[in-house]
Formats: sequence, C-alpha cells, structure tokens
Amino acid sequence: MKFRCPSLLLIVVCLLATQTAFARTLYPVAVTGYHRRRSAPGHHRSSVLPVSRRTTRQSQERAVPEVVDAPQSGVHHSAELGLVGRIVAGAVEVAVSTGLEYVSGFLGGYTLGTVTDVPRLLFRTTSQPTFLKETSSRFVRMHGKALKWAKTWGGISAAFGGFNVLIKVVRGGKEDDWNSILSSTAAGVFFARKEGPQGMLRAAVLYGGLMYVIHGGTFSRRDPSRYVEEPIDF
Repeated sequence: MKFRCPSLLLIVVCLLATQTAFARTLYPVAVTGYHRRRSAPGHHRSSVLPVSRRTTRQSQERAVPEVVDAPQSGVHHSAELGLVGRIVAGAVEVAVSTGLEYVSGFLGGYTLGTVTDVPRLLFRTTSQPTFLKETSSRFVRMHGKALKWAKTWGGISAAFGGFNVLIKVVRGGKEDDWNSILSSTAAGVFFARKEGPQGMLRAAVLYGGLMYVIHGGTFSRRDPSRYVEEPIDF
C-alpha cells in the first residue's frame, strides 16, 4: 500500500502533538494546583466526628490484621519466561494490538468518509433513469468512498500502533519517547517501501524527525512529580 494521503499524516501528527502537550503542560499544572490548594493554610478537612464513630473507626483499624500477599501459582512474569515464551507472548501482543488498531482506524475512516460524502449524496446526481436506481447509485458511491477511506485509515493506524507495540516488546517492555520515535521511523519506511532505498530513507527521516520535534528533542519521559511547582489562580 503506497502512502498517498499526506493530509492524514498531518492529522496524526496533530493528535500526537495535542496528547504530548497535555501530558507535559496541563496535567502537571493541574496536579500542582490541586496539591497547593490542599496544602494552603485556609484549606483543611473537617475532622469533627461523633465520639462513638471515632471510637468505632479506631477499633476497626486496630482489629484489621496485617495482610500478606500469598504466593500465586501459575503466574509467570515476562522475566521468568524462556526465550520461546517471550517470543510467543510478544508476537501475540503485537498481533492483537495491530488488529485492534486496524479495526479502530477502519471504523474511524469509514465514518469520516461517509460524513464528508453527505453533500455529494444530496446534491450530485448519477443520471439514473428512475428514483430508486438514482438513490441506490448514490449510496453505492458513498460506500465506495467510505470504504477507501476506511482501508487507508486502518492501514495507517495499524502501522503506527503495531510498530509502537513491536518496539516496546523488542526493548523489553520499556516505555519512553524512544518508542514513539522509532515506531514512527519504522512506519515511514513501511509507507515508502515501494519507492526504493532513497525514498524509504527520506520517509524515515521525515517521520522520525517530526516525532522527535513533537517530543521536544528529549528521549526520556519526565515524571510529572518532578515538575517545578508554579502558582496558579482559580
């Protein structure tokens, strides 16, 4: 499948940029403001309870025994699996994730293709002799466009999502900015696979470079708790 829809790439980049901006700015600021309000001098929770309720709660806390996690038999972590087990588990995870991404992109593309073709359905004729044939012809035309969009969006979604999971599996389950950058690079190579080595190299640099810029040129995902606290007004 040759990649022929650069506008879809822009949509994907915008969505990823919005998600990254929210994770790096809005969420840490909201968490910081919440903790600052909780720690403000004028903010406190009421601790006035009836004596009987406090006594009952204290007795219940003393009566609760210490819970010790019992060993679970049959549960194997990825580190405890052998080489064959890790390969099989990784292959299943990649296959399932890629399939789900394709279905999600397929449904989204079909929906968008249908919605954008509504004006043509209502106002552009197909020159059929009868009303029934005319209506049927218009809906068939709409279905053809929606199906084309669905396949394109499904392939794009499956490529990005599948390579992202594949990179995570290859790296032993580690999740950071490298996953997005490397998976986007691999997706660019996949989309340009019919354009020769030079085209594949250009696509790899384009997709990987865009993802690098979106993530701010850093390869480690920062912890929101490490952000510097800044006062905000409510």
